[in-house]
Amino acid sequence: MVGRQFPQMVAALVLARVLGPETYGVISAATVYVTFTTLLLDQGLAAALVQLPATTRRLAGAVATVNLIAAVVLGGLTIALSPLVAAFFSAPALAPLLVVLGAGLLLKGLAITPRAMLQRELRFRTIGQADIAGGTVGAVAGIAAALLGSGVWSMAWMVLATDTVVAMLMLIASRGAATPNLHLGQLREILPFSLRVFGSNALAFLSRNTDNILIGRFLGVGALSLYSMSYRVLVVPVQMIGQTVNRVVFPIFSRLQDRLDLVAKGLLRAMDVLALAAIPPMVLVSVAAPELVGLVLGPEWAPAAPILMVLAIAGAKETVFYVTGPLMRALGAGKLIFRYEVLATVVQVGGILVGLNWGVLGVAWGWTVAGFVLLPIQLLIQRKMCGVRLGEQLGRILPHAHASAWAAAAYLAIRLTGAGQLVVLLAGSLAYAVVVFVVLRLVHRKALARALDAAAEILKVGPAKRTAGGKAAE
Repeated sequence: MVGRQFPQMVAALVLARVLGPETYGVISAATVYVTFTTLLLDQGLAAALVQLPATTRRLAGAVATVNLIAAVVLGGLTIALSPLVAAFFSAPALAPLLVVLGAGLLLKGLAITPRAMLQRELRFRTIGQADIAGGTVGAVAGIAAALLGSGVWSMAWMVLATDTVVAMLMLIASRGAATPNLHLGQLREILPFSLRVFGSNALAFLSRNTDNILIGRFLGVGALSLYSMSYRVLVVPVQMIGQTVNRVVFPIFSRLQDRLDLVAKGLLRAMDVLALAAIPPMVLVSVAAPELVGLVLGPEWAPAAPILMVLAIAGAKETVFYVTGPLMRALGAGKLIFRYEVLATVVQVGGILVGLNWGVLGVAWGWTVAGFVLLPIQLLIQRKMCGVRLGEQLGRILPHAHASAWAAAAYLAIRLTGAGQLVVLLAGSLAYAVVVFVVLRLVHRKALARALDAAAEILKVGPAKRTAGGKAAE
């Protein structure tokens, strides 16, 4: 995930700096579309393939056929509706860009089922190699296009190059395990679960993208670019850390459905790692937002700094609790998944609508506060699924939040010296890191030891331990 997302993040920053907020706003609107169509391509069928105790090539091939049909249909609809979408965002340049991205949906469709089969087999090395190669090639293509003056078309080069490489490598690695066929009757077995997953994913998309849609529609693509660039920072830990955990714990927990004691142990270990990996870094990003925006993006992006300060805190919370969804999917709780997403959508969309009255920053606050309102529900769900007490869960989170609060005060003290942005960022970050370590070491030694031990355990896992057996997982 780091190998794929880091070059893509660098490419996004380069495009933002080269193109400026107004032009980058068109890319932000197109990103919302790409996320939406990726959701529609799968319909939850891939998750069902991973979750099933046993599957066949015939079933996988039927899923692959549906993915390809969906890609063709969605591509045609995208081309037909592109003028209307561009008019909705008041961005004429968006229409031709969507036409190209729509035609490229077939590449995304080709990779879905092979990825699911590789994930089911716990072949994370192979998946990682494909993602790193695709992310790197796409980033190089996007940056080169931007520097050569391609404008918004830089995104098309980046997306198409990434999807081409990933699809090719996934197909080769799967070795025909997901060859399309017409045995669509095989899908009856997995449709109930997959439809619930699809419904919950659709609601999750709505709750997580209503802010982008409303900002682009009512505040303009310029405001959308400021918000989406800040939102990308929120997504970094979710994608690099949270999605890594998702990819691993989902198939592992699926194989351990009859051993809830191991699932509970794995959940707490995951929370140990997530809290250490997400909370201190994202609090640092929040407190250092003015310096980061000024140095990386330039002065014309300065209005994004307060938005970034708010969304970075939301990113820490989202990353730590990204494990809740995979836990429910792995244990087959399709109805609970859907009910939770209905609640989450109502709460988060409500927060966004309230915040919209105060502009882009108000939307950021509304989205963030809504996420914390849902936190007790997520704690209770994790307790219900595998019996982990609330105190045990909070014990994985609060020590890192406490240490980060003291470290943030140290960073702010450096800023009060009146030094330049670069000096404040470097000296403040160093002071921040030292204070986090000292507080964890002196006050929360057990929490630090647990998190470091869990992280070391993860990093030691090699190809020889790649197994779904309960003993190896324990």
